[in-house]
Amino acid sequence: MLQEISDWLSHSQLNAIFSDTTRLETWLIIPLSQSLHILGIGILMIAIAVLNLQLLGIRVTRFSFAENSARWMPWIWTALAILLVTGLVQIIAEPTREIMNYTFRIKMIMLAIVLALTVTYRRQVKKDPNYWSGARKNLAFSLASLSLFLWLGIIAAGRLVAYVGGIETF
Repeated sequence: MLQEISDWLSHSQLNAIFSDTTRLETWLIIPLSQSLHILGIGILMIAIAVLNLQLLGIRVTRFSFAENSARWMPWIWTALAILLVTGLVQIIAEPTREIMNYTFRIKMIMLAIVLALTVTYRRQVKKDPNYWSGARKNLAFSLASLSLFLWLGIIAAGRLVAYVGGIETF
């Protein structure tokens, strides 16, 4: 099924536009998309680091976790929106390189897990601002460790997509 999607995207009009570096009006699409993607990663990682480091017991601000969560979640969702749009542009431009790459698939699985963790952080702290303190401190520490590990894995996997072949090479 993914091969069919990749083939369909490869023959789409958007693929022709996004991957054409010979015309003046389209040659900057991919470099601009990649630059915005990297900017989005930077914004996201700062926000994620502030929240997870606080759950690990490292205070980077004077605010409570609930306050930091409220402050940084808009940044997280904005950065994720930028990453979604720029990521889709890159997938459409080179669908086989992305969709058929097992590293890309691992990245997407890690992303789904870490997004569920991030949503859980925010939902719980909206209900009870002190949810992640006290008896749940060890759970918070474990989840923050897992979250940081997964986010770093996502970044590494994103870089490896360029260097690791597709599934069919295995």
